[in-house]
Amino acid sequence: MPKVTYTASKGLVQASGAGVNINSILTTSGDQTLDATSFLTIITASGGNSDLTLPASADTGAIKIIMHDTDDTDRVRIVAANQSTGANIDLDADGEFAIFIYNGSQWIAGRSLT
Repeated sequence: MPKVTYTASKGLVQASGAGVNINSILTTSGDQTLDATSFLTIITASGGNSDLTLPASADTGAIKIIMHDTDDTDRVRIVAANQSTGANIDLDADGEFAIFIYNGSQWIAGRSLT
């Protein structure tokens, strides 16, 4: 089976190898309202805390991964708006991440804490 890579500019691209790669990465810092299309968001050192708001809607089944960068100690907060927990989610340690899947009306949250 060939390797398939997704990029926003080319769509699905077939190549030799195996597996599926999603090349949709946003690296940013500070307070943000995220878009519905970036698969992975990496929050870098901003000299302070970052508050992130998930988009109000997306295609059903859309997946977003938000990761705290691995070289700083600032707090990354995913605010309660538009996500299933009804509470803010704080990623306090380097490498912590949260995964969100849009179910058609809100983002369902899962997270891994280090």
